[in-house]
Amino acid sequence: MIEETNDSSNNKLQNHLKLLKNEYSKLQKSYTELQRKFDELQATNTENSTAATDSSFNSRLVVIVSSLYGRKTYSDLTIKLKDRQIPAHKFVLNARSEEWREEVLANKSELDWSDLDTDASNALLRWIYTDIVDLNQQDSLSMNLLKAAHKFKLNGLMGLCERALMGTVNVRSCVAFYCVAEEVGASNLLEYCSSLISIHWDELLPQDFVHMSETLLYKMLKSKTKFPLHAAIRLRREDVVFLCLVENEGTVSKFVRLIFFYTKIRLKKTLFKLNFINSFFIQL
Repeated sequence: MIEETNDSSNNKLQNHLKLLKNEYSKLQKSYTELQRKFDELQATNTENSTAATDSSFNSRLVVIVSSLYGRKTYSDLTIKLKDRQIPAHKFVLNARSEEWREEVLANKSELDWSDLDTDASNALLRWIYTDIVDLNQQDSLSMNLLKAAHKFKLNGLMGLCERALMGTVNVRSCVAFYCVAEEVGASNLLEYCSSLISIHWDELLPQDFVHMSETLLYKMLKSKTKFPLHAAIRLRREDVVFLCLVENEGTVSKFVRLIFFYTKIRLKKTLFKLNFINSFFIQL
């Protein structure tokens, strides 16, 4: 029994390491591509003085935009947050996302972001102007920022949030992260969490799934287990049990027999253990 437990733990560890290795390979590939583009840009700037001048202009433009963060200089828009109002600039927002294209912002003098989390809205606005975001504070910030990035179609920021969450996700948080990833279409985070859930399925508890919708959980159970109904019962989700029975209306009796068979086996194992313990004490 101990050997089986050790083998199971080793398999889980190997699968987790394999998952991390795959993510490392993806990051290495991304780094290599960025390095190639940087080398090409450097070569172009060295060979072409006009390009160098353009680069200088672009650099100055980036510095100027960064300096406008939170300032009234050239401001033609106000953003309302939960705790304050911040001056903003339409051309900066326009450059970041199609959600803020010219025809959308033309007749607006204020954008209402008061429904966003305070820390997330401040971090979002700072990133829009400076391209800087600190995601090493807490997972809740990364999660809220991921949702905001999805809302405003900021794919670059979504990618940063996904990578940050993938670096901190664990057995207890993988289901919650999976739900958010599914909600906002964060495919990389979704795939990573899905793999973690598969590896540690037996370690997950009913409370880990308490906030997952019945349709999403039922979809997951069908992909992760051979017997979705059994899994739904183990997780104490009556709503998912109902979905399972409705979908398999014509084979309900089959499911009932399976449950009975499963329960009978568990009962036999329990009785065997009790008999073993009883005989042990009698011998004493």
